Amino acid sequence: MSYTIRDDEVAIVLKPIDVDEDGEWGGELNTRLAVGTSSKVKMEVLSYLVHLATLMGTFLEMAQEDEILYREVEDRRNANLNIDKREEKVYEEVDGTQGKVLKLTKYTKTQGNA
Repeated sequence: MSYTIRDDEVAIVLKPIDVDEDGEWGGELNTRLAVGTSSKVKMEVLSYLVHLATLMGTFLEMAQEDEILYREVEDRRNANLNIDKREEKVYEEVDGTQGKVLKLTKYTKTQGNA
């Protein structure tokens, strides 16, 4: 799917890099900005949108270094989108094990390698 940046739009483009031949992602991210032509808004407005977009990109960098910041923003996002973390499964039972084997999910909190 493609999207053409229209006049007076600024877009943040996120591209996973460090993807292996199996499609697994190593966590490295490339960020770019795409800026449409100023048509109806003044250049100062478009420049401010670029300013806001670069702040968002900087957040991504800072959130990798500051887990508290990441969690605060994640909590706000969850509230904005009405995501109730209590409904998320932290573990899933593996079929046929009578609950003796559990599978971690993306919501499982772990430290180090798991």
